[in-house]
Amino acid sequence: MSGPTPAPGERAPERDDAGIRESVRRFAHPLVLAGLALTAAISLVGRFFVNTPLWLDEALSVNIARLPIGEISDALRQDGHPPLYYLLLHVWMEAFGEGDRAVRSLSGLLTVVGVALAYLCGRRLGSTRLGVTAALVFAVSPFAFRFASETRMYSLVMVLVMVGYLLVSSALDNPRPAMLGGVAVTTSALMWTHYWTFWLLGSVGILLIAQARQSVAARKVLAAMAVGALTFIPWVPTLLYQSEHTGTPWAPGFRPTSLVVTSVLEFAGGSFSEPQIGMMLSIVLLVLGIFGKGLTNSTVELDARPRQAARVPLALMILTMVIASAAGIATGMAFSPRYASVFFPFFVLLVALGINQLHGGTARNVVLTVFAMTALAGIFFVVRQEHTQSRVVATAIDKAAPPGVRSVVAICPDQLGPSLERELDPARFELLTYPDLAEPTFVDWVDYKDRNARNDPNEFARQILERTGDRPLFLAFREDFVTLEGQCQQVIAALSAQRRPTTLVTAETVRYYEPISVMGFAPPPAK
Repeated sequence: MSGPTPAPGERAPERDDAGIRESVRRFAHPLVLAGLALTAAISLVGRFFVNTPLWLDEALSVNIARLPIGEISDALRQDGHPPLYYLLLHVWMEAFGEGDRAVRSLSGLLTVVGVALAYLCGRRLGSTRLGVTAALVFAVSPFAFRFASETRMYSLVMVLVMVGYLLVSSALDNPRPAMLGGVAVTTSALMWTHYWTFWLLGSVGILLIAQARQSVAARKVLAAMAVGALTFIPWVPTLLYQSEHTGTPWAPGFRPTSLVVTSVLEFAGGSFSEPQIGMMLSIVLLVLGIFGKGLTNSTVELDARPRQAARVPLALMILTMVIASAAGIATGMAFSPRYASVFFPFFVLLVALGINQLHGGTARNVVLTVFAMTALAGIFFVVRQEHTQSRVVATAIDKAAPPGVRSVVAICPDQLGPSLERELDPARFELLTYPDLAEPTFVDWVDYKDRNARNDPNEFARQILERTGDRPLFLAFREDFVTLEGQCQQVIAALSAQRRPTTLVTAETVRYYEPISVMGFAPPPAK
């Protein structure tokens, strides 16, 4: 995993020592370069001004992180994650508050740091020019933009992966105690941040074991990673409990092909036509980065073997996906494209290698222009698809609710509760979630599928009506949650049999990542 050396017959990696300024100057035509700089500026600044309210996972993150530090670990037993990000967010909120922009700015700041780390990774892999290219690819990435604007741990995962890459590759060249200590700390931090980092760490371990017989440095790095992994032992009982009782009940298992396709599509900005063009361009650049020997304005040369510089990023990306797929097949766990943050930095490096195969001239300028345009389109669609419809729903309920009476808002299912709680005034509304009439602050994922199989929508409706009495009643709901199919509709039918329903908001599934509908139920006429 150390720095690349040229294979026989392969052009040596470009080691331009002119520095960043000269690399930028020679990067592209001045107008193209200005467009790329503008795209990067829009992306880096815009991520701090996303104005949509927090959706389920973000609101849950805030609700868990605001707990006293000693209670965060217990709360995560029913949520399904390790605690490092929540502890960082707790400290961040203590300093900057709990507003939407405040809590998201931690992720935004991490991805700005990620741009600098992408530069260092590219420079480590090949050259200053490759570093500039990798920084650009990361800066304009719709995927990085999305998770820079979410209160979740995925920006932290990307940063830690790049830090780990730099430390491991440096330690293999010179296994100084400071470097090995950094490897141990980063290994620990990754494990304490997200469980999908286990698949990446396993991939790194496989590559190091392959070198260990002939490399003392590889053995030392493996030992440092083992020391880092030992720090995770106190959390193992919680992990085992989560594995047994929480898992991923919100989605079915995945196929390996869906992991690959959905990841690359999300890297480009989602399943809209313009980002799909960006996805196809990224795949072409990926192939050039892996197999390309050079591209002029008229000639493309490919080699059957991966280029030396591409082999480690490619191996880490493929091995991580293979191990994750094997684990998914064995356990039935779900996959979300956000988990691809564990190998996204290697995708960035491979795309950057592909761009650097465009040695100059019209071809390079055209490709870079199209790349910037599709990146902007991807960012646009990330922003356009707002996180949640909760603010629209809350506004409609607030407008329909009569003053001076504390109305009841039933929420079906409980997964909609955390985002709605942030938007509705508790002095005006009593919020109760399906199926247990619980408060909307948390979602208890423990044995979620089995508990939902025992739900009684009619009994929930009866209890809600009894609790509501003569007060106004609203029901916020979403119909497509896995393990809850049809249950919210049964609640609506039971409530409608007793009160006259009115539709206030209809879920907009294209515009919102978390669409929500809401109905009002008029109080029975006075006798």
